[in-house]
Amino acid sequence: MFGKRKRKAKPVKTETNTPKTEKPKIETWIGTNTNIMGNISFTGGFSVDGAVEGNISSEDPESTLILGESGHVIGDVQAGNIYANGRIDGNVIATKKVELHPKARINGDLHYNLLEMAVGAGVNGKLMHQELNEEINTTIHSANSVDQKDKT
Repeated sequence: MFGKRKRKAKPVKTETNTPKTEKPKIETWIGTNTNIMGNISFTGGFSVDGAVEGNISSEDPESTLILGESGHVIGDVQAGNIYANGRIDGNVIATKKVELHPKARINGDLHYNLLEMAVGAGVNGKLMHQELNEEINTTIHSANSVDQKDKT
């Protein structure tokens, strides 16, 4: 009689045009107690919670690398999307998006198109936006072509 009335939760309204980000399907996983020495090439989703001493790369623009809190990479990393909460000692290149979570540490240059960085994350190197980097590479390539023609 005098009890509280249960209220129904109101549905959350979302815009129909808002893109929803889907969680990547992890196809390969390196566990916490695993140490790998050597370069790794992958496609799709790749999760690292262990240690890798070598370069990790993917030519797939839709590829996703997830570096867990206990993950450590000594080498360069290249993928479409990179979500990091561990440590990378090397240069990082993401053609699409980089998310650095609070415990992420990057000791090297970071090339990105979109960057999301949480409080506590750290980068000890240069931050280079991908579009600007492409313009610089085009300019350098053009200058090198002119130099080559001058030498002949």
